[in-house]
Amino acid sequence: MGKKSGKGKKGKKEAEPTEPAHDPGWERAVQSGRWDRPPDALPDASQWPTWGALRERVLTSCREIVVTWSTTLRDSFPAELVKLSPPDLNRLELRGCPSLTRLVLSPVTSCPKLTHLDLSSCNTLSHVLIQSVSLESLALARCAMLHKALIQCKNLRQLNMEGCHTIDTLLLWSEILMELDLTTCTNLRTVELYCPELYGDNCHLPKLKELPAPEPPKHPPIVAMLKEQYSEKARKEAERKEREHTLSSSNTIFPRTFRKA
Repeated sequence: MGKKSGKGKKGKKEAEPTEPAHDPGWERAVQSGRWDRPPDALPDASQWPTWGALRERVLTSCREIVVTWSTTLRDSFPAELVKLSPPDLNRLELRGCPSLTRLVLSPVTSCPKLTHLDLSSCNTLSHVLIQSVSLESLALARCAMLHKALIQCKNLRQLNMEGCHTIDTLLLWSEILMELDLTTCTNLRTVELYCPELYGDNCHLPKLKELPAPEPPKHPPIVAMLKEQYSEKARKEAERKEREHTLSSSNTIFPRTFRKA
């Protein structure tokens, strides 16, 4: 009989996963310094482990990011850009993105070379907070749901808010802004302008809406309530003292049998 081989059969080795092909547009964006496609066309770390770093490389290489009329752009995309703060980014356009609801560019050191920001026609944008020492131009025109804008940009030269019919609060700081037209912002209730170069002839405001008068309280005035409270307190204190006085006058330390007649 022949000898049996002591070696068992080896199982088939599983094929190692291979990295998906790179989109040629990624390297072109790095070389040109411009990204102009929807965010979902960027490398995604969930598809391959090293693509998170690749995504960061693409975005931080950009001098211009132009994503317009994109249905896939969410609030997380500008938040990602602010966190990465691309050092040479000077133009950011997110015009007409229907799912963008808020944008926060803060602190002032974020995106240190950004000079142009366009958020026009973002119909669900409701709140913006923008702090920048480099920004010169800001477009918020036709943002139909914008309610509050807080803008602290010392070098802002141009602000377009045409057709922002729902905005009710605007706080604006700029050391060099010389012209401002808010006549179409007809729902404004609160406006605070810290713009030393902005004079009456170049600043056009609508008639501000008055805040609704507060409803009269449904309870008595607080003074009357306090007075009533303290009066009740004083009455109870007087009654207590009267009881103590009556008690002390009727009692004695001597038993009744030893009292003089």
